[in-house]
Amino acid sequence: MLELLTESGQMMPLLGSVLLTALICSVTERMEKCGIYIRGGVAAATAGGLFLLYRQILDGFALYWNTVADTFGSRAGIYFTRFDTADIMAEDTARLVFLIYLGMAAAVIGFLILRFRIYVLVFLEIFVLPFMMVLTGKEPESGVGVAFYMGVFLEINYLLARSGRKRYSEQSSRAFWFGGILTGLVLMAAGVFLGQIMPAADYASSELVAEAKQEALNAVNDLRYRKGKINSLPDGQLKKCGAWTASDETALKVTMEDPESLYLRGFTGSVYDGSSWKSIDTEDAYKQKNLFYWLHQDGFYGETQLNQARSLVEDDTLSDKISGISIENVKADSEYLYTPYEMAELPSGYEGETSLTDSMLEAKGFFGQKNYSFQTNKNLVKDFTVLGARIYQALAQGDDTAYREDESYYNTFVYSQDTELPASLETLFRKELGDGGNREQGHTDYYTAISRIRAYLEKNMTYSTATDVYTKKGDFTENFISRSKIGHSVHYATAAALMFRYYGIPSRYVEGYLITPEDIKDKKAGDTVEISGKNGHAWTEIYIDGLGWVPVEMTPEYYSVMKEADLTAGLEAKGAKAASIPEAESEPPAEENLQTHWSLKLALFGIEKLLILLLALFDTFCLVFILTVCGLRIRANYRRKKLFTGADERLAVRAMAGYARVLYAHGSDLYSEEVQRQYREISRIGQRAAFSPHAVSEEERKNTAICIGRMKAELKKAKNWYENWIMKYIERLY
Repeated sequence: MLELLTESGQMMPLLGSVLLTALICSVTERMEKCGIYIRGGVAAATAGGLFLLYRQILDGFALYWNTVADTFGSRAGIYFTRFDTADIMAEDTARLVFLIYLGMAAAVIGFLILRFRIYVLVFLEIFVLPFMMVLTGKEPESGVGVAFYMGVFLEINYLLARSGRKRYSEQSSRAFWFGGILTGLVLMAAGVFLGQIMPAADYASSELVAEAKQEALNAVNDLRYRKGKINSLPDGQLKKCGAWTASDETALKVTMEDPESLYLRGFTGSVYDGSSWKSIDTEDAYKQKNLFYWLHQDGFYGETQLNQARSLVEDDTLSDKISGISIENVKADSEYLYTPYEMAELPSGYEGETSLTDSMLEAKGFFGQKNYSFQTNKNLVKDFTVLGARIYQALAQGDDTAYREDESYYNTFVYSQDTELPASLETLFRKELGDGGNREQGHTDYYTAISRIRAYLEKNMTYSTATDVYTKKGDFTENFISRSKIGHSVHYATAAALMFRYYGIPSRYVEGYLITPEDIKDKKAGDTVEISGKNGHAWTEIYIDGLGWVPVEMTPEYYSVMKEADLTAGLEAKGAKAASIPEAESEPPAEENLQTHWSLKLALFGIEKLLILLLALFDTFCLVFILTVCGLRIRANYRRKKLFTGADERLAVRAMAGYARVLYAHGSDLYSEEVQRQYREISRIGQRAAFSPHAVSEEERKNTAICIGRMKAELKKAKNWYENWIMKYIERLY
């Protein structure tokens, strides 16, 4: 585990310490008084070493802890506090001493688990490696994995061999040893075979393997967070997005001290890869942890920026009424919290740095969080154009230098993260929208960008809830714009977000729920508003310099659903980020979307190689299975024949009678009356051979063999092919 988390191969001191300590524990356990003295001496020496070397041990712990914290932060998005070390010059010594003492502790704990037979901890070890692999996305070497599970197997074998009755323990021990040896041989053979067919690098880079891992992860998330399909919002998985469907069942219950129409932001996608929206990569987010640490120290959060900006301006037309809001998640996805843009403070327990870089709030708890409360302002989104102009004036006058400085840092991060656009889409947008201007000199003014994107989508796209899932190769947005031209809010929000990026404006894709003016009609303070699955919606949000993230509705069918800001008032871009856009729309030169023959050939070769591997592994398993089954059947028939033809008449008849009893149990109602009569006769002969001193004649032995032959013939005839196969090869009856 330590090697997996620290990427350090210097583990021999740890393993040596484990081995030596385990030997001391095992040997001294078999001694009586002498063993106690030896253990006492070792414990005293260990305590003395701890006293003398405690500083080096702490430094070694800090060094490994910091590496583990970096791994969890960059791989799993889990942030831990890092520690400073006293003497970095003695780093190697500190690591060595810490590994030795860690090995001693691990060996003692393992010995105590086995000594006191703590089965639960042993079985929990089975899930440690898969859990770490899923959490960090890292895989150990195949040999390490085999050794790990062989160790767990030996622990289980040891516990079972020392528990229960002696006869049972011996049988369990033999069974587990046989199974363990067979498992080890199969794993070794499979590893060699896998290495010959497909090297680890090829396997890791296989597209099918990556898709399989993603499907497995999606299945786990569905189990954890999704209790029912309340609507067809795809959680950013665009190529799983088909027709828009939604139920009337309650998704959220919202209780507000002052009922207000709000956008409740849930999933937020920053990274577009042609088939899905995803949050920022955990490794990239971890690189920004220091930035967000200092922003949060100043009280600056991306989720509360809109309300913070409102507090800096003096305008009686803008809401400044803070009130409480509570949300109960009934059937909506519980992976993240649903929060308004006007949030005044984060829910309790959600402060601090996360791998989502203030884009959304990921729910705490294994199954998410169903109930949460926070403080929020009234609807500022409907006035964001005016608020944007006011905050620009306030910052230009030098008001609140702390906010201006924090916003400038966050602004830089947003432009670096949320303006990325694939080259193929940039070419497509240049053809469809005309010249987007030079983004290096600044973005297009907001009003022009919104107007042009809306006009294009209204003119060229058709809104429809009945759309097909696009699962083909190629870009989801390119297919929507160039070929299908039909979609619903997921399609419009995706296309618009990328078009804003074409104009140089940071933008993101959002899924969430709408509290519409109709929903709060006639609602009083403290009333609960039930939001159904039909209120689920996807929209685009853009970053207004100085102000923060605001939603903009780009789906024509939803223009009148929510109160909208006056787009003609105060929305012109301000400051160095703004740049004019050329009015002339010259036709850009056509560029080929290069898909070379060799690239296609290499992709097909990788898939073919994986399929061959899967078929080869399946064939190998089938071959081993068939050989094992056939070998066991031959062995059973040989032992049976040896007993039936033995020189001892009584022993032979007794064995044949026992075999006939097994055959009869498989079809007592299938045999003819004659065979049943013969079976009753040989049963009496078998009992006499087993329990009386009377001799068995050669004729009785012959009649017994004849009865067995007839029973086998009639049983084979009465059973179907599958039942005969089971009795022949699995139960090995004939």
